Amino acid sequence: MSLKKIVWAVRKWWSDVTGTKQYFRYLEKEDRHRRLAGQFATFLTIALGIQYLYWHAQHINWDTWHLSFFFFLAELNGLLLFSFFSVNAWFLRYHASEGIAIERDFSVDIFIPVAGEDLDLLRKTIEAAVQIDFPNKKIYILDDKGNEAYKKLAEINGCGYFARKDHSDAKAGNLNYAFHRTDGDLILALDADQVPHPEIIKALIGYFKVPKIAFVQSKQNFKVPVGDPFGNSDQIFYNVMQSGKDNDNAAFSCGSGVMYLREALNEIGGFSTWNIVEDVHTSMLLHDRGWRSIYYNYSLTKGTSPADIIGVYRQRKQWAADSLRILFWDNPFFHKILSPKQKLQYFHLGYVYLVAAFVMPFFFITPILALLTEEFVLISPVSTYVINRFPYFIAMSLAYGILNYPTPYMKAFQMWTGLFPAFMKATWIALRSRNKKPPYRVNVKQAEKTNTVSSLVAVLPQMSIIALGFYAMIYTFITGVTSWDFYLLNVIWISWAIWTMSGICVAAIKKHRWPEEDMLEATKSPSFFSQAKELIATVTVSIIILMFFTMVDTTKIDQFLGNLRIKILSITSVREKPLPPVDKALPKTYNAPETLSKANQPSANTHTIPSAAPAAVSPINRYSENDEAINKFLRKWALSWQSGDMKTYRRCYTADFKSNDMNLTDWINYTADLHKRYKRINVAIININSLSADYSTIAILTRQTGSFGRRSEGIKILELRKLGGVWKIYSEEWGGFIGA
Repeated sequence: MSLKKIVWAVRKWWSDVTGTKQYFRYLEKEDRHRRLAGQFATFLTIALGIQYLYWHAQHINWDTWHLSFFFFLAELNGLLLFSFFSVNAWFLRYHASEGIAIERDFSVDIFIPVAGEDLDLLRKTIEAAVQIDFPNKKIYILDDKGNEAYKKLAEINGCGYFARKDHSDAKAGNLNYAFHRTDGDLILALDADQVPHPEIIKALIGYFKVPKIAFVQSKQNFKVPVGDPFGNSDQIFYNVMQSGKDNDNAAFSCGSGVMYLREALNEIGGFSTWNIVEDVHTSMLLHDRGWRSIYYNYSLTKGTSPADIIGVYRQRKQWAADSLRILFWDNPFFHKILSPKQKLQYFHLGYVYLVAAFVMPFFFITPILALLTEEFVLISPVSTYVINRFPYFIAMSLAYGILNYPTPYMKAFQMWTGLFPAFMKATWIALRSRNKKPPYRVNVKQAEKTNTVSSLVAVLPQMSIIALGFYAMIYTFITGVTSWDFYLLNVIWISWAIWTMSGICVAAIKKHRWPEEDMLEATKSPSFFSQAKELIATVTVSIIILMFFTMVDTTKIDQFLGNLRIKILSITSVREKPLPPVDKALPKTYNAPETLSKANQPSANTHTIPSAAPAAVSPINRYSENDEAINKFLRKWALSWQSGDMKTYRRCYTADFKSNDMNLTDWINYTADLHKRYKRINVAIININSLSADYSTIAILTRQTGSFGRRSEGIKILELRKLGGVWKIYSEEWGGFIGA
């Protein structure tokens, strides 16, 4: 895009901001306030997103690079996906429901391809097609199965009938067979289950008086169970995305309820047979030849949709594989005639499936892994993370809500993310299908006889995430191996993952109720609150979380949760495993050696453990309200040292750990060798010197007993720093022997 065009676009946008623009398009002025609010929310979101990613990059925990680096990439893709969507929904184009007046006598061929669909579904579609109010039309049944019942149905209704012997290229080949044997100026394509409105031709045909219009796609409507459990109505796509694409001349055919200009199809040799289905690739080829398209944002057909999880998987997997195959092997950025916006629009179509397949599941499992493995992706206090992350999250929620308004988007988000297993498989199908397209399979729209076990198996990956989420929250609460603020933060993200995955699981398992055939649609306009309640709830909860972590005294929360944990453990008779006791009285106090700086000397915050500690309880397990998180950490550190679990032991240290002349790797090798030489290693806290919320020094008594009674006993000084919400050892010094 040239600089001149960019300047022109900015001036045009600014005239919209100031209200000085001349508005010609339908509802362009009426939609101005929503449009500008969404655009300014987009600017804010992108700015906060860039700031967050910059901060994130500076605080990556490279100790766990295999997790933290890919988490950063996931966050980056989240911002990119939002940016692509905002481009898509930047300016929604609407059309008057009455369409444009007809000024030319077009002839219309109506193609109804069929390949094994239910006879009753086809009968309803044919009978409705016959009733379309347009005199110069011909209806053709395109039978790709050679079914005599289809042929008889066509004859009864006075329709033409084609049944080819060669069944190559599936639906596209079927359409082309009829295309080359008919001569209507326009072609209206209807799926076998798509019942058309009597006014469908009159509503769409007038747009073809505009030069270079190749096709007009109408909004599709579907019969779905009450509540649309699988999101088959695709409201975000039909109400927002297609209208946004229409403004960029990138609205594409959906294969049914679409009217084509024969002249345009002739230029590209008919319907595209390159991909699994014909619609999207045919649209891109037409746009690449300079043709235009229109999206008529009103429903003129009523179709059926999959009513069980197996059918939904099959349909969405096929759509995803179709879009991803374009992305991988006929990328729109390599089509020179397409405009930059058209390239972005077609790219976004496949990219969104990749994000759902791989990025979103990674978001869901990261907090679970953080609690279970203590491998944290960031080195930062929890409050600092919340300050940087949640304003960005709130702004993105607002932007999505406004850009989609009045269409709710949270349910669509649940379904989109919940279908990740189907999208993963679609990715594999697309990647291995460069030279040969995958086979096409007709989607069964009515409910199949799918039992509960099959449905449960289908959503096993999603239920596994839910189960692991609950397990991680309960296990970490019981073991108490991390700080409470870090625990609560991950509980929040895990709860979000559980809620997101629950949508597809409930839809798959729950029995659905279908609306009555004669049920009238509500004519009362929904209130603002009913349309915005999801957005209001999301933003409200996010603000509460932000305020909690930045304003509430976390010390009291730590005390409360610590006491709660102890009470629950006592009620449930769960006991923490004590360390082996130190059978020798400890010194009453320990004075730091002269080698430590004055800043490291014990202060008023020092907590001394009495020497008369009961033999049955290791001092390291004694509960201290102010030092509970440190005690939890030291318990894990001591147990890993005593048991020889060097993997866990290593995670207790920072990457830049130093002890004398040894780095972390040298230190781990050294302590591993010590563990081999000594049969038993006991440790106990002497005192905790809390210098700040994120920095402490610890005096530790160690006793190592080897063969033939060989014993080494002395004092260690540990310097602890709080990184990524947990304590880690930054340095370790030997304070001297105290006896043998």
